[in-house]
Amino acid sequence: PKAKPAIKVAAASLTPPVRAGDFAQAMMDLGATICTPARPACALCPLRPFCAAQKRGDMEAFPKKAPKTARPNRRGGVFYLTRKDGKVLVEKRPPRGLLGGMTGFPGTPWRTEFDPAFAQSPLPADCRQLEGEVVHVFTHFTLTLTVFTGALPGDEAPEGMLFVSPDMLDTLALPTLMRKVVDKIRDMA
Repeated sequence: PKAKPAIKVAAASLTPPVRAGDFAQAMMDLGATICTPARPACALCPLRPFCAAQKRGDMEAFPKKAPKTARPNRRGGVFYLTRKDGKVLVEKRPPRGLLGGMTGFPGTPWRTEFDPAFAQSPLPADCRQLEGEVVHVFTHFTLTLTVFTGALPGDEAPEGMLFVSPDMLDTLALPTLMRKVVDKIRDMA
């Protein structure tokens, strides 16, 4: 990323004033087919006589990749709550934010610090913690969820939540994270 301004200047100095779009497309095609990061086909390259990497003999060293930054970790709890008839409580997430507007299971906030011993179910329920965890990698952090199962004493769903048959979980548009929770529940059954 730090090299982008210098690359932009260099590219501008090489780009012809006529048919600049064709030139850009040709450079992209060259990079996609011949000047590839792994095993470049230098013998086929029409720019070989002008290539500084070819002259140095280190063609596979380019492009240089910036080291990846460590992804922060967040933790939380998710609750798979059922009522007496076996139906499962799901909620529609708030419209804004991560997984906004999607269906999922109720849970705790996702934080850097989380102690399952203090996790509170969103509804009064007799909950137990399952062994293991569900891990999901988002683009900017890794989330580890502790899964709790519990039986609800009542039949009424709170506002914004509803009960669904466990069979419906396969047809609901659940995000991948929540599908992993379903898989965890089924694996433990």
